[in-house]
Amino acid sequence: MSATPKTFLPNGWRTVSLGEICERPEYGAAATATDYDPDLPRYVRITDITDDGRLRDEDKRSADPFDVDGFELEEGDLLFARSGSVGRTYLYRSEDGPCVFAGYLIRFRALPEVTLPGFLAHWTHSRAYYRWVRATARRGAQTNLNAEEYSSLPISLPPPEEQRRIAAVLDSIDEAIEREEGVVAATERLRDAMLHELLTRGIPGRHSEWREVPGLGTIPASWEVKKLGEVAEVSFSPVDKKTVEGEKPVYLCNYTDVFYNRHIDRHISFMQATASESEYERWGLKEGDVLFTKDSETPDEIGIPAYVVADMPEVLCGYHLALARPKTNTIVGSFLAEHLRSTTARNEFARVANGITRFGLTLDATRSFPVPLPPLPEQQQIADVVDGIESSIKESRTQAEVLRSLKASAAEALLTGKVRVRGE
Repeated sequence: MSATPKTFLPNGWRTVSLGEICERPEYGAAATATDYDPDLPRYVRITDITDDGRLRDEDKRSADPFDVDGFELEEGDLLFARSGSVGRTYLYRSEDGPCVFAGYLIRFRALPEVTLPGFLAHWTHSRAYYRWVRATARRGAQTNLNAEEYSSLPISLPPPEEQRRIAAVLDSIDEAIEREEGVVAATERLRDAMLHELLTRGIPGRHSEWREVPGLGTIPASWEVKKLGEVAEVSFSPVDKKTVEGEKPVYLCNYTDVFYNRHIDRHISFMQATASESEYERWGLKEGDVLFTKDSETPDEIGIPAYVVADMPEVLCGYHLALARPKTNTIVGSFLAEHLRSTTARNEFARVANGITRFGLTLDATRSFPVPLPPLPEQQQIADVVDGIESSIKESRTQAEVLRSLKASAAEALLTGKVRVRGE
């Protein structure tokens, strides 16, 4: 049997446990979340924390002040998830505003003379940390790690001044990532505002009169209005994720592929399945096709579209999706996709959806869906403007991913002492 390789640390570094360098850990409040009240502290739950250790902006909650008294977070408090998404952590900073924390989180407060909270937080996003979580977490109906187990977490600890320098380097990369994400968010708002303007006012300077249309709102007076079934062949796919011996191997474009992608192309990791020859011929994707969700657990997730950018006969439109195939010289597929993505169209889809536990569209209601119809050149111009903005968003997202990869590599080198940060 071979011996376990010894971890060599730089001079001045030592291996400690989390419990040695923190005050006694504390479990959060057993309070019920209530509607968010800006006059009360925010109630932080596991679901409020992202994988990269930030607080989500959506679905904020508060709690009864009497139930969370004594659970206020202080600058530098580090929260660990103890159930479900174990290993997820969040470092509290005062700029997040007053916060208290919930019972499925554990608070560790670093001893300031020994370790810096920022360094500790970065350690909990290292590869070594995630390996430890996978090896230590108790599996069952729900994965768990308690305070005692977290206290045993081994940490390679440099002297405080080197901790500060390491944290500063990684913080700077985080700030660059946040800037790119800010650019993405701002450009997405621009895209949505521009889309609304183009679909209600047309190309700037081209129109001077407008009219109100039920289900569409304001559009240029010269535009036609047609039913979706008049401008595209619309059908609901019956193709599911079956694997039948003797059938043709195919790929399946499913609900999540459409939900998370504006464009459908071969970069997507499609599900493998099989199909009959008739299914293959009928449901293989063609350039210009528009897919959209036809049913969901909530009405606001119905009608989310994606545009097919190239012929992909081996990729079939899957179950839970509608396929709209534009009629030649009638409507541009990319323009149709942008219209279906608009707030007006999404609200109309939600209005006509029916159901109790799951909501869906009928084929008749879908084919009767109103669609504005500018001249073909104007349709293409509108689609091109939005697509140009989307290209900028994609570029910023790619840059953010490059920075995340850089941070992961830098963290691995710095937190293990393979690369040292000396001086400023």
